Amino acid sequence: MDAVVRGAVVTRSYAKWRTASLVGIHVLFIAHFIHWKLKGRTLAPLEFNEVLYTIHQGIVTAGFILMALVMVATLIFGRFFCSWGCHILALQDAAGWLLDKLRVKRQPIRSRTLVWLPLVVMFYLFIWPQILQIWHGTGSPAVHVVEAGTSRWSSFTTDDLWRNLPPPGVALLTFFVCGFLIVYLLGSRGFCFQACPYGALFSIADQLAPGRIVLAKDCTQCGLCTKACSSDILVHRELAVHGMVTNPRCLKDLDCIAACPENAVRFGFRKPPLFRGGHPMGAYRGRYSLSLGEDLFMLGFFIPGMLVYRGLYDAIPFLLAVALSLCTAYLLVVGYRLVRQGTLRMRGLLLKMDHGLRPAGIGFAGALLIVLLFLGHSAYVQYHTQVGRQLFRSVAEGDVDDGSLEGAIRHYEQALSTGLLTTVDREQELASLYLLRGDRSSAQRLLNAIVAEDPDHMEANYRLGDIALDQGDEPTAKAHWHGVLASGSTRASVLDRVPLLRAALDLGAVYESHGETDRALAVYQQGLNHLPDALDLLLRSGTVESRSGMDAPAIAHFERALKAGGDPAMLHNNLGTLHLRNGRLLQAVQHFERLTDLMPRDARVRYTLGVVYARIGNEALAREQLDIALHLDPTDQRSAKALAVLSGGTTLNHQ
Repeated sequence: MDAVVRGAVVTRSYAKWRTASLVGIHVLFIAHFIHWKLKGRTLAPLEFNEVLYTIHQGIVTAGFILMALVMVATLIFGRFFCSWGCHILALQDAAGWLLDKLRVKRQPIRSRTLVWLPLVVMFYLFIWPQILQIWHGTGSPAVHVVEAGTSRWSSFTTDDLWRNLPPPGVALLTFFVCGFLIVYLLGSRGFCFQACPYGALFSIADQLAPGRIVLAKDCTQCGLCTKACSSDILVHRELAVHGMVTNPRCLKDLDCIAACPENAVRFGFRKPPLFRGGHPMGAYRGRYSLSLGEDLFMLGFFIPGMLVYRGLYDAIPFLLAVALSLCTAYLLVVGYRLVRQGTLRMRGLLLKMDHGLRPAGIGFAGALLIVLLFLGHSAYVQYHTQVGRQLFRSVAEGDVDDGSLEGAIRHYEQALSTGLLTTVDREQELASLYLLRGDRSSAQRLLNAIVAEDPDHMEANYRLGDIALDQGDEPTAKAHWHGVLASGSTRASVLDRVPLLRAALDLGAVYESHGETDRALAVYQQGLNHLPDALDLLLRSGTVESRSGMDAPAIAHFERALKAGGDPAMLHNNLGTLHLRNGRLLQAVQHFERLTDLMPRDARVRYTLGVVYARIGNEALAREQLDIALHLDPTDQRSAKALAVLSGGTTLNHQ
C-alpha cells in the first residue's frame, strides 16, 4: 500500500489494493472460462445464486461452498467481501468513478421502507421455500454431490459453464441497470443496500463480527472519514459515540482509514455491535430523502413493478427485476414531485422553475412517459402470458377441455402478437396447444418460425418431424430428428432432454421398421452419447442387439439399464438368458437367483433356475427349485419331466 509522509502524519491508500483485488476476481473469471474451453469440464460457476440449489435441492455446489467460507470470514472480520470480492460492486464503483469524471452528480437515497427490501428479498429466496416445504410436509432434501452431465441446472462440476447465466443481451442490461443506472438514481452502491439479498445476509453476520473500523485515539471530528465513505455512513459520529463503526452497511473498504489525517482510525477487534446497546443498525435517524407519503408511494409502485418485470419475455431474472422496479419507482416519485412542486432539481439538473418546465424537465417528462407506456404495455403482455401459462399447465396435466384449451390459445396469441420481443418457449407451447386442437397447419407455421430463428431448437424440430411422419413424409421426419441428435447437447432447460430422447427413439424405430438394424443402433448410441442414463434407449439398444445375436453389447446395455433403475425382474431375466445362451452358467445362475427373490411364486422362474443348477452340477439345489415349481404349479409338466430326468441320473442339458 502507498504511504505518504505529511510532517509526522503517515497517510495510507488502500484503493490500489482493492482495485487489484477486484481486477484479480475478473482475471479468475477469465481463467475459469479458459479452463472450461480447454478441458470441456470445470468447476461449476462460483456464483452465490448457486446456493439456492443447495438449499432447495440438497445439491452441494461450488457457489454454496464459497458462500459458506465468506460467511465464516464475515463473522470474524465483518462485511468485507462486498468491497473486496464482488464483481457487481466493482461495476458500481467503476460507474461512480466515471460519473465523477463526467461531473455527473449522484446522491444516496434514504428510504424508510426500501431499506428493508434486501432482507425481504433474502427471506423470499432462502427462507420462504423452506417454510413451504415444512407446510407441505415434503421436508428438506438430503445433501449430496452431483457431477457434471447428471443435472442440467446444478452440480459441483459442469460441462456447461453458462448453464444458469443469462444471455449476453440480458447480462449487458444487468450491468447497465445494476451498475450505472442504479448508481445514478439511488447513489453509490445503491444495488448493495437496496436490493442485494446476499448483502442482507452479510449485514446480519456483520453484527456478530468483532472485526470493526475502530477509533485508535482521540480525533478532532473533522469528518473527512465520513466524506470518504461511499456507503453513506456518518463514520465520525459513530466513532465518537461507539468508538467504532457499528452500521451494517460498512463494507470495510478502508477508505475512511486512508482519509484520516491523524491516523486515528484503523481496523481492529471490538465487542460485536449486536451485544452492545444503542447501535444504529443502519437507521438513518431523520436523514431520509423522501417524505413518508413519497416512501409509501415508491413502495406502492415497486410491488406491481416486480410483478411486471420479473420473467418479462422470459428474459428478466429476479434480481434484475428488483433493480428495474426500484429505478422505475424512484423515477415515478420524481415525476410526482415534478407535478406537485414549483421548482425541482435532480442530480444537478434543473427540471422545473417558477412552475415552468425547463428543457431538462421536458426531456425528463418525455422519458418518464416512455417508461410509463413501456410499463403499461409490459403489464398487458405479462397478464396474457401468465394466464396463458396457467391454463397451459392445466392442459398439460390432463385437464383438457374446450374452455381451458381455447383460453390458453387466446391468451398466448394475444401476448405473442402484442409483445415487443419473440418468446420462443411460449411459441413452442402455443404450437403444442394447436396440435391438441388438431390445427396442424398453425402449429407447423409456428414451429417453422421457431426453427428459422433458432435452427437447433430441439422441441420444435422434434414436433416438425412428428408432423411430417404423420403426413407420410418420412424423409423430412428423419431429417428433423437427425437435426435434433446432431445438435450435440441440450440447451439449459431440462425439458430439452425429452425431445432429444423422443427423436432418438422415433428415428431408431423408423430404421428398425425397414430392417436397418445397424442404423437404428447408431441412432440409439447417438442418443446415449447425450443421455447416457436414458433407460428407454438402453433397453431399446439391448433388445435390438439381443435379437440380432449381438449378445456382448446387449448384456452391457441391460446392465447399464439395471443401474439406471430399470425393471429388475425383466432385466435379470434378460441377462440370465443371454449368459445362459453363451454358456456362462455361473453368471446366469446369479441373475436367476436374484429373479427368484423378486418373483418367488413364479413357477417358470423356479423351473429355469432348477435347470441352470442342474447344468452346473448342483443336483440338490436343482431338485429343490423344481420341487418348488411343482408345488406352485402342479400341472407344470416341464418341471415334472426335469425331476424324472434327474432321478434317472441323466444330465439335464435343456432349459
